[in-house]
Amino acid sequence: MPTMKEKKIKINQLAKELSVSIQTIKNYEDKGILPKAKRDSKHWRYYTYEDLIKIKALFGDEIKKG
Repeated sequence: MPTMKEKKIKINQLAKELSVSIQTIKNYEDKGILPKAKRDSKHWRYYTYEDLIKIKALFGDEIKKG
């Protein structure tokens, strides 16, 4: 069973946690503002809990302003 740090967070879950749209996350990835998401065997984007913590630490409330 994966630990909290290893748990996969889907892009929609990340968007909800950051209070932004999925498209905003994709746009930020394309612009290099956010690191590219990891991909699973079905090529679905996912992030880890550590990714979420890093993103929140980097941007805090600024990510909501886009």
